[in-house]
Formats: sequence, C-alpha cells, structure tokens
Amino acid sequence: MKNLFYPKEYLNSVYELTPEKLKALKIKTVIFDIDNTLVPYFVKAPTKEVLEYFGALRASDISVCVLSNSRPERAREFCLGLDIPFVSRAKKPFNSGLKILSEMLSLKPEEALIVGDQIFTDVLLGNLNGIYSVLVKKVDRRDELITAVKRPLEKIVLFFYMRRRKNDG
Repeated sequence: MKNLFYPKEYLNSVYELTPEKLKALKIKTVIFDIDNTLVPYFVKAPTKEVLEYFGALRASDISVCVLSNSRPERAREFCLGLDIPFVSRAKKPFNSGLKILSEMLSLKPEEALIVGDQIFTDVLLGNLNGIYSVLVKKVDRRDELITAVKRPLEKIVLFFYMRRRKNDG
C-alpha cells in the first residue's frame, strides 16, 4: 500500500542529491524548501555551501527553485542574487504555491523532485502531485512553533517508514 506520508528517500542532507544521482532519476528540476532544509530558520542568506551546490546543479543542467511557506520577505531575501524562481507563502501541502511554480517553469511532475525537512508539507505535497519526494534531516535542532508541534507526529510516521524500509530491503 502506498503511504502518502512516506518519502521516496530519506537522506541526511540535500547534498546527497548529487547531479549524477538526479540525472540517473531523470530529474530536471529540484524544488527546495528553505528553512531547516538548506539553512536554519535564522540564516537569512544562502551559505557558501548552498551557492556552490546550486552552481553544481545548474552546471549539470538541473534547474533549481524554491517553494517555501515562509513570508515573502524571507524567501525574497534568501533568493536575492541566486537568480532562481521562488514562491513564498506556498501553503504546502496545498497545491496553490506549487501551481504557481509549475506555471512559471512549465514543470512536469515526473521530471521534478521536491526536497524538504517536513513530512506533512514537503513530502505530502510531492506525493499528492506525483513528484519524487525526498525528506532530509533538519539542519538545526530548533524549529518554529508551527513546525515543532508537528514533529512528534513525524517521528511516529518515520518509525513506521524506517521499519517498512528495513523489512523491504
């Protein structure tokens, strides 16, 4: 049975999504969350590591974009100078932000991958829309209140996900 809350992959970091791995999956566009996926909530701009990573993806003809539930100022400040499409206040897991991004990029779900640190936003949105979903461990132990409330439920889902993975593999 397919579980909408189970990611296709669970990784330690976005950096495990190498250009080679993405090419093997036939991925042409990676949709990133910002907060606690790429950087902690309090980091306003991309780190050197993020800049280099995005550069490597783009050099491999893989498009990058941001889909974030954060405030417009937050997403705009983070994406400033990156020259990438972004949608803020995306309302993940609902489709409104993804629909805007899809229209901007003529996105094909089978050629896209969404990566984030939350099951009930990023993973669920991807799975509901036929987009390859990747869950990553959060980059900082701190969470915003709205996210912190959901983490205990995510731990339950992860327990069953990991158990199923162990039994399947």
